[in-house]
Amino acid sequence: MGMEFVFINVKEPKDALQLAKEPEIRSHVARYQWKQVENRPSLKRKRNTVVSVCMSIDCCSTWQSRSNYKDDSPDSTSSTSTVSIPLQLGGLRDDPFRSYPVGFKSFMPVFVDHYLVHMAVDIPELDQPGNKGLLRTSWFPLVMTEPSLFLVIMLLAASHYASVSEHAADMKVDLLTLRCEAIQAINDALKYQPPDRVSDALVGAIAKMGSYEAMYGNMASYSVHMRGLTRAVGLRGGLSALGLNGLLRRIVVWIDRNAAFLHGSALYYPGATFVPGQALPEPNPGHFLASS
Repeated sequence: MGMEFVFINVKEPKDALQLAKEPEIRSHVARYQWKQVENRPSLKRKRNTVVSVCMSIDCCSTWQSRSNYKDDSPDSTSSTSTVSIPLQLGGLRDDPFRSYPVGFKSFMPVFVDHYLVHMAVDIPELDQPGNKGLLRTSWFPLVMTEPSLFLVIMLLAASHYASVSEHAADMKVDLLTLRCEAIQAINDALKYQPPDRVSDALVGAIAKMGSYEAMYGNMASYSVHMRGLTRAVGLRGGLSALGLNGLLRRIVVWIDRNAAFLHGSALYYPGATFVPGQALPEPNPGHFLASS
């Protein structure tokens, strides 16, 4: 089937932004973005690795809680979650004390480094004027406080690493198991946190799991997480009640608007802005797909 071209006439640059919101154009952009993904072997291989699994509390029989999450060692019997760490990592930003919120696994330093260098980048719409690098200085310290959020970030970092790193062929990380562990950790956290006191870290974990599904999974799973997110945010008192001085609110809105733009789906927070009283934020699919 050949490509069909449609010419769009605009007189002012702002007219192009308005046209970009039209369903036909959003659908075309989404198709183009995913076509690019399908044409990249490394991404295609990664997406095929992560298949849909059940979302129930016992969806992963290999999950171990934080108290008995075994360290990765030469004597470990696990054969599905190992990684060959390259010698040159460009200055590994690793904690020598291994003070991660879950038991240490050998892939963690690699993915923490990758996340901080390549994904937690300066994003003006999230940082807002007068700020810079909030994903590193404000968001990531929160990541390190909660097992579920940390595992979701490891899943995102592993998936992104597999698509862009020249060392990806050396890796032997089971993305399906890592995804299942992240989901299980969210479910475990929800069991022990009172519904009306869901923490910022757990809200962030649910939101970031939604962004993962929007990029690497499927829209059915994305919808499950986003419906859970709206309930959690509602119990917290709404977007304005989220912490990190408004950064968490902006992350939630950013995920919602970019996923809806890419897939032509409905917004879960229609009319929501990054800052109360501010104009509606424009989607930024390039940053979303590369850095989320």
